[in-house]
Amino acid sequence: MKYFFTVASFFFLSLGLTNCASSSVGIATSNKPIPNVPYETLKTVEKTFTWYALDFIIFGLPFTEPPITDLYEKVMEEDAGDALVNIRYWNDKSIFGPLTRYRFTIKGDLVRFAAQPTIKSKK
Repeated sequence: MKYFFTVASFFFLSLGLTNCASSSVGIATSNKPIPNVPYETLKTVEKTFTWYALDFIIFGLPFTEPPITDLYEKVMEEDAGDALVNIRYWNDKSIFGPLTRYRFTIKGDLVRFAAQPTIKSKK
């Protein structure tokens, strides 16, 4: 019985140390203000950004710089869109001992603004 309790304790402890995960989600209407501007929807895009870090409780060292700074530009550059609308995003974090994997996924409709006609002034 003592052997069974030791093995079960070790199993549950190892599960807790190696397989932790957390996540969060959110929505946004667009990444740029679009007041009364006609646009056409090109397609729905989805892109996942992944980076790893070495974490020690409250101190972390990322192996690469997190790609969050130019996030929307990286998503829009594929099809030369002007903005993203109906944005859904989520991120998750998986911990494997001191190694942590971060994933940030963004999904939205890529749009292009309609060409505005030029207004000529009358003389």
